[in-house]
Amino acid sequence: MVEIAVKALSLVAVVGLALVLKRVGWASIRDFPLVSRLVLSVTLPCALLTSFNEYTLDTALLSLVLIGLVATSAQQVIGYLLARRRGRREQAFAVLNSGSFNIGAFGMPYLSGFMGPQAILYAALFDIGNAVGGAGIGYGWGMALSREPGRRRWRETLRTLLGSPVLITYLALLAMQLLRLRLPDPVIAFTGLVGAANPFLAMLMIGLGLEIRLDRSKYAAAARHLAVRYAFCAVAAWACWTLLPFGTEVRLVLVMVLFAPIASMIAGFTGRAGLDVELSSFMTSVSLIVGIVAMPTLYVLLTS
Repeated sequence: MVEIAVKALSLVAVVGLALVLKRVGWASIRDFPLVSRLVLSVTLPCALLTSFNEYTLDTALLSLVLIGLVATSAQQVIGYLLARRRGRREQAFAVLNSGSFNIGAFGMPYLSGFMGPQAILYAALFDIGNAVGGAGIGYGWGMALSREPGRRRWRETLRTLLGSPVLITYLALLAMQLLRLRLPDPVIAFTGLVGAANPFLAMLMIGLGLEIRLDRSKYAAAARHLAVRYAFCAVAAWACWTLLPFGTEVRLVLVMVLFAPIASMIAGFTGRAGLDVELSSFMTSVSLIVGIVAMPTLYVLLTS
């Protein structure tokens, strides 16, 4: 229990360090894109390469990809239906901001710290479905609702998916696992060194991007969207923990990632759609705070 608390507080302390650096003027939110690129394009792929190389994938676990896709898409459908009386733009906002999880940059530092490299493999499989649902289906659907749908919109969606270094890494590693391929030891020595920096840089990135600002008139909308999100996640977590025929470690990973924050890319998608970026950014920041508390709490409750 003490060890888990120390690990959780260490990750939170890095977020706090980033906030202090912003306060004293040594860093600012303008540094967020650089750190984000380092995490998503360098340290996270290296951490994934190292983790995947150590284990042989049980093909039964490929169903985690489907679970990730369903968890993401189901929230989008619920958001769409609940906003049907508020017009297409409200539906577009609900679709874009309802279903997504920040697993790579947020969830994996927690999982690797608490449970080790194999937990990263389980989370990565879930995240493949999450990425397709959030950056693929949800992005295309939300854009179509906010504007006129067309061929170019779906080409843009495909470019968004294929432009994700993390998703490309996932797919390459999945193919290597299915083909039983392994990277040579010198490569893994390098990726292990670089990937070890991922938890620190990922949490530093989160602290740099954390901004809690919102016009008071929008609090009700934020509360409505977040209440729907966490009601769904609570039910889904209960179902994963009690109904799925996986081992305890796999089910625990699923429960924890369901309380990961809204993906950081969603505010950008919302801006591209011409919707309320301030509201989207506020919801993402609140979900970060929830994730910081919920993920270690769930781990302690379900393992004690």
